[in-house]
Amino acid sequence: MQGSREREVVVEIEHTKVVRKRASTKVRFCRECKRSTDFVLLTKAAELFDTAPGRLFDFTQTNSCHFVVGDEGEIYVCLADLLTAMSRRMKTGTVKLLGEK
Repeated sequence: MQGSREREVVVEIEHTKVVRKRASTKVRFCRECKRSTDFVLLTKAAELFDTAPGRLFDFTQTNSCHFVVGDEGEIYVCLADLLTAMSRRMKTGTVKLLGEK
């Protein structure tokens, strides 16, 4: 066969992994959102996103996420604001998945 050439084919497959986890929330009034919204305990949110509570707390502080401190000193994060901050950072490409090293 005269005149035939070889080519290389590259196939990229983007894979999305679905992970289902649950955490209890408390509906409270968020002063910054000016409405009632779900608040999740910081340690439980860290479990949801497979990261250390300290790393998640740093993320919430860096991104000015809304939070309240409970009677026992526990930190509850406004879930709506946390998810908005994560979405905003993912769109700019400046955040890795929280569980990544």
